Amino acid sequence: MPDMQVQISEERPASSRAADTSDARLGVRVRQLRRLRGLSQADVAQALGVTYQQVQKYETGKTRLPARMLPVLARMLGVDTELLLAGVQGQDAAVPLPHQGPDERETAELVSAFASMRHPQSRRRLLSIVRAFAAEAGATEM
Repeated sequence: MPDMQVQISEERPASSRAADTSDARLGVRVRQLRRLRGLSQADVAQALGVTYQQVQKYETGKTRLPARMLPVLARMLGVDTELLLAGVQGQDAAVPLPHQGPDERETAELVSAFASMRHPQSRRRLLSIVRAFAAEAGATEM
């Protein structure tokens, strides 16, 4: 009898817990709101009962943020769950972030554009320009 080799290819379905681009978008949103509120990753971690490293993974989209944490996170960030999830499914429309300033839309656009910058040196340069304009305009504290 000839020696027969059978190859079995086992494709596993993607885990429902695996992070994807929607998770990355949610992570960017969480990071924007957290920074806007002046909170650290450790602050968020304590409220969610996880480590700051886990919050870091949520913000970078490496780990999926559990749905049960969304209401707690939204409350902490001062938004409702709907605003927290806005734009996560890939809609291109910019969703304004909550802000206590004169022009919320511009602030949201600035935060969104800044967060999407990939090069740290470019972010630092832009930040120094913004600080210079703010100082020139008479802003007291940045």
